[in-house]
Amino acid sequence: MKKLWMLALTISLLGPSFPASAHHSFQAEYDQSKPLILVGKITRVLTDNPHGWIYLDAKNAQGRTVNWALEIPAPNVLRRNGYDRSVFETLVTSGEDVTVTAYASKDGSKHAWAGGLTRADGRTVITLSGIPPQGGGRGGPRGPQ
Repeated sequence: MKKLWMLALTISLLGPSFPASAHHSFQAEYDQSKPLILVGKITRVLTDNPHGWIYLDAKNAQGRTVNWALEIPAPNVLRRNGYDRSVFETLVTSGEDVTVTAYASKDGSKHAWAGGLTRADGRTVITLSGIPPQGGGRGGPRGPQ
């Protein structure tokens, strides 16, 4: 009994010293059965850890512009795939239309996981097969509702 009590005490004292993880799995946050294809202009990019965000103005079925918050991989993942913040900054300043394949959030808000991003000339900027491994998830701001 004394060993069990000491173990519980040790865990309770050490537990707060480990960083808290705000990650949720892809499956908890996004709906794999709701793929999206969004065409629009990138208005803002945040390349933060653990995940970045692209903000995209795209027209909805009624022709109104809707700002989407699209979660993207961490900056180091993008760099390993040959892309850095300058690619996204160029897209913001040029006003170029891009096509984003994404998976909608389960809560119905205007945020999604960006699985792919293709420029107007057909060059692909993000190719990630869409779904991160179990345990990945959001770590950034919540984006527009």
